[in-house]
Amino acid sequence: MELSPARRDGVIEAMKRYSSMVYRLAYARTRNHADAEDIYQEVFLKLARADISLENQEHVKAWLLRVTVNCSVNLFRSAWRRHVQTVEALPERGYPLTNDERYESLNRAMDILPARYRAVIHLYYYEEMSVDEISAVLN
Repeated sequence: MELSPARRDGVIEAMKRYSSMVYRLAYARTRNHADAEDIYQEVFLKLARADISLENQEHVKAWLLRVTVNCSVNLFRSAWRRHVQTVEALPERGYPLTNDERYESLNRAMDILPARYRAVIHLYYYEEMSVDEISAVLN
């Protein structure tokens, strides 16, 4: 696929500006680094192939968030994903957790939530989006 120089520059700019946001949302939805990386790649490939204007950054951001959510949903609907289950036990401790252990504990707590609620929490607390913005992105 050959991109025009202007289109290529627009995609590169979008990747620089929004790559961490896309990855974090994908991870918040999937709770798996490999799946989040796959979604990340798919989202930016779709951006390169999409027939959308890259001039309005708010539109690009909203489009990327929506596509990330859709790619996550598609992953959960896949036949392979429906047959995979992971089980991780929480550590039992009598002493305070380190920062890394707290982070892992928070991740396990987020794992309990359905994906649609994880996305809302992620967008609200980590991307600092308003309820109206989240509503528009997630329908």
